[in-house]
Amino acid sequence: MGTSFSPTRQDVERYRCFRALNMELNHRIIKTIPRQAYDEIGDALGIRRNGVLVFDSEDMTSVMMDCCLYDWYENGKNLMQRYAETHPAAPGTDESYLLQACLQSKYRILVAQSAVPGAGLHCQDVLNGGELFLMDLAMSQSTPSGNAALATRTIPLGEYWMTGGAGLPISSKKSILDALRRIGTQHYKPLEGPGAVTLSIVRACLAAGAAAFITYESTEARSRKPRWPGFKRHRR
Repeated sequence: MGTSFSPTRQDVERYRCFRALNMELNHRIIKTIPRQAYDEIGDALGIRRNGVLVFDSEDMTSVMMDCCLYDWYENGKNLMQRYAETHPAAPGTDESYLLQACLQSKYRILVAQSAVPGAGLHCQDVLNGGELFLMDLAMSQSTPSGNAALATRTIPLGEYWMTGGAGLPISSKKSILDALRRIGTQHYKPLEGPGAVTLSIVRACLAAGAAAFITYESTEARSRKPRWPGFKRHRR
């Protein structure tokens, strides 16, 4: 089971370039995040206590930043959309292509079906429906097992997708169902607007302890070990 896409060496090299460019782009846009966004996103995720942002792990900051860029809206636009309007890239460049791809990003809950070592994973999207190929070199070195899933933002790059920020692993089928069931309820009182669904999922994942297994952005498979519960490394 999985998509029919079969990644080539050229696809992997193209992914490496866009992954590095996306990290650079995010670092630039992060500088535009206003204090109001930090406060409101912190409240929505349940990590702001007595006016102070409290992170269970250092890597939770990347989750926070990702939500600020994509899920905090002011006058109908998020910070990624505003940046694309105020800092247009030269037409025909990789940055222009990437910015447009970021504007088409989608948050998903992915269940891995099979791995292509050195490239990525064939996945099923249980949130939006359908299947896709997720290009991720680190995760490609793992073999899917059980009901492990990943909640993550994805950016389209033609026939495949890459993650747009730190992913939040979900270690059991029950956790997946709980996260989906809580979307739209008043239990978390998420922000209203286009980012509400994503913020509800992220909060549910954090409440279930996903912060201890945050996956990292990287262009190199060897730089970080996959931290997706239920996965194991290939042994040679």
